[in-house]
Amino acid sequence: MATYNISLADLRQDIAGLIPAGLVLSWNGQEKTSARHEQLLAPFRKRGTLVSTDSAGLSTLTQRYSLAQVMKLVSEPKEVIHAYGTALGGEAIGIWAADNSQMFFGEEIAPSRVVAQMLAVQERVKALRVQVGMGIHTCECYRVGGGLFGEGADFIEAIAEDETAGGEIVVSGAILEWLPGGLRDAARVREDLRAHGALWSLKDFSGRVEAVEGGNPNYPTPFDAAFFQRLRSMSVEELGTEAFPEYRKTRTVVFVKAKHAPREFLLDSFTDMSLIDLTVRRIAASHGADVVKSNGTLAIVLFDEGREAVAFARDIIEGNRVLGVEAHVGVARGEVYLFPLANGEREIAGNPVNVASKLAEDSGLEGVLVERSVSLGGLERDGVPFQMTLSRVELAGHRFVV
Repeated sequence: MATYNISLADLRQDIAGLIPAGLVLSWNGQEKTSARHEQLLAPFRKRGTLVSTDSAGLSTLTQRYSLAQVMKLVSEPKEVIHAYGTALGGEAIGIWAADNSQMFFGEEIAPSRVVAQMLAVQERVKALRVQVGMGIHTCECYRVGGGLFGEGADFIEAIAEDETAGGEIVVSGAILEWLPGGLRDAARVREDLRAHGALWSLKDFSGRVEAVEGGNPNYPTPFDAAFFQRLRSMSVEELGTEAFPEYRKTRTVVFVKAKHAPREFLLDSFTDMSLIDLTVRRIAASHGADVVKSNGTLAIVLFDEGREAVAFARDIIEGNRVLGVEAHVGVARGEVYLFPLANGEREIAGNPVNVASKLAEDSGLEGVLVERSVSLGGLERDGVPFQMTLSRVELAGHRFVV
């Protein structure tokens, strides 16, 4: 197994990914104190209201519809969220890949107005086939490299993704105190979330809310403008027969999820992310792999063959282990769509991505988990068979201990 020596000396902005290299190097170049930390992050500090969303039942959808159909169904509520969110002065954060979205509303916009606007969104989304759960929180965070960082941002994103149901809005205590009497009375305590703090649920609110009608559905898509136009103009039924050969590829997908250790300082977490991203890209280059995305938290890397994908995955786990980071890897094969973006980057969608991410993030197993769609050319003899159900989807394959 190859050895890779990764250090901050190798960090350059062209390979630093999401986090500015200068920020990481400045932090690590002098004594690390709370005062310096605050000074370096001061230009990036924001205060306001965050809305994170997650669609319900994506894994089940992929079993019933074609990829293009699923993308339309998932896109429809995101179009409503963006239209209503921007109408109120909200800003879309990052690329809205998969079934997630995130918006930021500056502190000049009252949190109560944000909640009212999102209640109007949920009312509109009721008519769609895909429903979304939302988390809303007001806090201080940091806008760095196009993303939002900080405890509050991480907190509400996790709540939206893991603890909300379709049609539901979960609000924090910081939001609840801004709500008018009728809304506050309608909110119900989520007793099951006590471990996360005081959280309240709003669902099927029947009262009147004041909202601004939205007119801009053009959210930051994980595909190019031409595909988005076709997605919006075609029906679900029409998309079921559309092949999109210009985007369609058959690939072995490696999904890497890095499990970060808690850090006292956010800039130390940024340092970890930069080193993990550098590790992924360097090891991928040594294997001749195609890195679609890598941000220091997750990576999606493509291969033609299964054996080389497993060899890369082993090296990734070892490389992260040297950094003191635990990496989980899922591997699956099948048809994916690869989209060129206006900024020169690419995005990917497809069931192999969903399966590989489930294996890496939700299986609870260590090592390299290779789904049975991947041909291993006899390598399976070195693995341990597995079978499990994740998000009501049956998965089986082989696990390779590293």
